[in-house]
Amino acid sequence: MERVISTRMDEHTSTLFLLETLGRKYYVDNILILILTSFALEHGAWLLVLKSIFADSSEQEDINMVLKRVVSSTRTLTRKAKTDAAEFETGFCIYISLLSSTIRMPSDGWKSMESLYNLIRTMLDVTEVVRFLVIDLRSKNILRSLTDEFDDLLRLSLYWIVHGVVACSSQCNALPKNGYVIQDSQKLIYVYEKLTSVHQRLQEFKKKVEQFEDDEKIKRAYEIQNKQGRNSYYAFMALFGQPQLDRSEGSDELKLCRCDRNDMDLSVSMTLRDKMLLLLISGLDISSNEVPFLRDTYIESKTSVQQDYEIVWVPILSGRWTTSSEEKCVKLSQMMSWYMIEHPNFISENTKKFIRRVWKFKMRPIVVVIDENGDVVCRNVIHMMYIWGPKAFPFTPLRERTLWNSAETRLDSQVFDFDPNITRMLEDGKWVILYGGNDFEWSRKFTTQVRKVLSDACILAEMIYVGENIKLDPQSYSLDLRKVCYFWSRLESLLISRYRSFSAGDIGTDPILGEVKKLLSYKYAETWACLRTPSSDSMVHGLGDVMLQGFIEFEMWERDVQPKEFAKEFQNHIEQLTRGSSSSQACRHIVLHNDNRDAVESLKCPSCDHFMEKKISYGCCHIDENE
Repeated sequence: MERVISTRMDEHTSTLFLLETLGRKYYVDNILILILTSFALEHGAWLLVLKSIFADSSEQEDINMVLKRVVSSTRTLTRKAKTDAAEFETGFCIYISLLSSTIRMPSDGWKSMESLYNLIRTMLDVTEVVRFLVIDLRSKNILRSLTDEFDDLLRLSLYWIVHGVVACSSQCNALPKNGYVIQDSQKLIYVYEKLTSVHQRLQEFKKKVEQFEDDEKIKRAYEIQNKQGRNSYYAFMALFGQPQLDRSEGSDELKLCRCDRNDMDLSVSMTLRDKMLLLLISGLDISSNEVPFLRDTYIESKTSVQQDYEIVWVPILSGRWTTSSEEKCVKLSQMMSWYMIEHPNFISENTKKFIRRVWKFKMRPIVVVIDENGDVVCRNVIHMMYIWGPKAFPFTPLRERTLWNSAETRLDSQVFDFDPNITRMLEDGKWVILYGGNDFEWSRKFTTQVRKVLSDACILAEMIYVGENIKLDPQSYSLDLRKVCYFWSRLESLLISRYRSFSAGDIGTDPILGEVKKLLSYKYAETWACLRTPSSDSMVHGLGDVMLQGFIEFEMWERDVQPKEFAKEFQNHIEQLTRGSSSSQACRHIVLHNDNRDAVESLKCPSCDHFMEKKISYGCCHIDENE
């Protein structure tokens, strides 16, 4: 290596020459070992001596131990005979002594050496991750896209590590004549920054591989057994098989019917073969709020986006089939725009047991995704559909993570874009203030104060009541109860989706999850409010007393704030008030439906950051059909 560096080639050319030469004989991981070992033998020992000479007594002992190991390793690597060992060790110690006697404290007090040591540490960090991935991926079958991504990262890592070794060697060779001061730290810093970026990308890639493995585990955990081929049709038939009831005439093959066309006895093979399937599994007590939402998502995906999948309703009957059951089934099917199993009684008890035990169906509807190959790619995507609608296609965990990582996904949009009317208000340049609770006196004070201060400031605003007591404030725009249910269901979906899309280490410090928990805790608060301005990509929200106080003090400071900075400054003001408020000291309550309890194993309180206690409560979740 030193012969290459001493030929006066520039660092890029030297790097390419070394890569080409070593690449003829060795694999990537071996090239990294060889190049770093060569650098360690040429420069590592005396760099350790530099540290030893000027280290304090506590560090010197550790460094001397390392030096002894270097002597032993060097002797082994150079294959010295046992008879030469003592002579070699003596010579090495003389070399160290001579080196020590010539070194003087550099004028910069070793500051420039930090750039060298930082680069060496980063080269080792990158090498460690690369070697782990090279060995780990040899025994795994991963997606072609991941393999291609790793190949690119591997070449990038190899180039910058070799480039780093060349740059370090050049600087080390010049140290004695330069008074042990690095003359060109910027070169080393430049390579260090490149390798730091590569290291970050390798860590992100490692997470992708782990997530891919988790996704594969999901497929295996929820797999449909006894499929006769790799196709969604075979998966569907393996699950539902032959109908449970005997038929007096015609084929005993399971049939489908089309809910919105009254088409009966449709062939499963002709209808579902080679299609992605979304199985909507529910009881006959599915809420009338959820069916229209799923229908709108389905229709939009088929018209504007033209996504190739089909929904099949799988009604799970509890108890006996009665006249009342038939009426409910007919009424629900008339609201749907997709296929359904021909009759709930044709679903066997074994299939019901599988759906409940393996797919965790309890009471609330779930949407299970089966891809074209017959693999279950997600046990329940209803949360993704609530949040992103047709954008969630093809409804895989990878797509869910991609949407969360997209620059277009902002929490303020996810919270406020549940109603087209609210979206139009923001597009028209209006401030939108959501508020809720059942305290009539607070509501009267809050709405009066907000309208006064915003009117005085010539700011157009809409106040929207989100709650069950619609008559609380006739002057405000009130959401109907179906929209209120959708608002809170969407927030719960945001919590579950965010929780399952990221690792446990990321969840604890995730700011988006923290905001969602606060918002969801307002559902059972006495009073609360949330503000979004058209010029900001953030929200300002808090409990009722704090938000009221914030608007009372609005006139004291808003004149000095630029419009674009208002939301940020108001948020800071609300946070200050929150810290001093007695209500902020009370811990929050977050209520999840029982079916979602397993999806979120544990949560920390958004106020005090302690783990929240799980409790059980009972409540009716239906709205009167006449409303």
